Amino acid sequence: MNLTKLGRFNVIYHNKQEYHTIKREVWGQDIYYFKSNNPSPFIIDIGAHIGISVLYFKQLYENSTILAFEPNPISFETLKQNIQINQLEGISLINKAVSSQEGISSFYIDDSKENWQSNSSLLEHSWTGKEKTKAIQIQCTRLDSYVKNMPIIDMLKIDTEGSEETILKSHKEMLNKVKNISVEYHPIAKGKLKRILQILKSYFNIQISLEGKAIKNIPNDKLLTIHGQKRE
Repeated sequence: MNLTKLGRFNVIYHNKQEYHTIKREVWGQDIYYFKSNNPSPFIIDIGAHIGISVLYFKQLYENSTILAFEPNPISFETLKQNIQINQLEGISLINKAVSSQEGISSFYIDDSKENWQSNSSLLEHSWTGKEKTKAIQIQCTRLDSYVKNMPIIDMLKIDTEGSEETILKSHKEMLNKVKNISVEYHPIAKGKLKRILQILKSYFNIQISLEGKAIKNIPNDKLLTIHGQKRE
């Protein structure tokens, strides 16, 4: 276990290379940056891992309320510690995967010596198709009960290693509440990017980024961040 500083926060992490990769994406490239007129925005973080994105949102909006989902039990324990050691308030942590339905599902986590837990997924071999994984059983949930009394979701962040299309398709009715969205696209299925964009463009003005920079020519085989702002 390692301890370091990130902005004004203390961060515990396991894998040095993994930590610095995520730090560069989230804090260096600002892939989850959004503007809000609400000083206390409501943020949903699906795939919070060890909390680097949660800390980023708290740095951006100190008084934000955050609902964070992380199904990997290893990452979830570290996520809890990172919230506790920084004595942060207004954060609810859910040790479940967001999916199309409630219930128990197989979940694939890293089974190599690298211990790269951010690649965990409901889909087997979701990253390279060759990674060594093992299946565990986790609880899945839908967002309905968590947001039924929330008129506005200021930011919805989805980073689920390949199951983002399933989440969007099964929660379309909720997207009307969302003002800003950030989806990490994982290129594991032919035609998936087109389907995701089709859903998002019904609700949002879209911008696509590669390694933190906006692009116009969109590759199908790269890890992308899709940003959306609610269409007025």
